Amino acid sequence: MRVRAFLIVIAGILLLPAWVFAAEEPDGRALYLKYQCWQCHGYEGQGGAAARIASKQYSFEAFARYVRHPNVMPAYPAEILTDADLRRILEFIMTIPDPAPLKDIPLLGND
Repeated sequence: MRVRAFLIVIAGILLLPAWVFAAEEPDGRALYLKYQCWQCHGYEGQGGAAARIASKQYSFEAFARYVRHPNVMPAYPAEILTDADLRRILEFIMTIPDPAPLKDIPLLGND
């Protein structure tokens, strides 16, 4: 009886759909970090060594052109950064809120 139960369990595991074991797709922030966009654009896309990219409304086509055929930064061709991953990065960037106006930051003494 135990052997039969064991075989049923093994058969059940082998017949599970592949999506049960599929890894979850990384989100845009994880990809932004993975491809090291933060090194130049900052952790929140605020800019620094490179252009500010947060809070800007890019079409996917414009963003892809910016990433795939840049003037200064390294290019990320589709063989390295897929369109699906690039879309996730853009979705992350579009969720970054605008920073508070300087006049609203008390530590700056703009009372």
